[in-house]
Amino acid sequence: MPAPSPEAQPGPMPEAQFDALMQRAGLVLTAAQRDSLLAASRHVVAATAQLRPRGGVSVEPATVFAPKAPVA
Repeated sequence: MPAPSPEAQPGPMPEAQFDALMQRAGLVLTAAQRDSLLAASRHVVAATAQLRPRGGVSVEPATVFAPKAPVA
């Protein structure tokens, strides 16, 4: 699988969203830590985009397997 072009790669997450996530996690960051993590957040955005199932809940394993009734 070829690597995506740099233009296709996402940018960092929006600053307001990043700050909300850090506050929700209870992390207190220095300005340098915040800047570094915010810049690296594009990798998290790219990775989570690949984790999302394509096709919704209907393709999840729990919904595609139907156990047979026990034979008496």
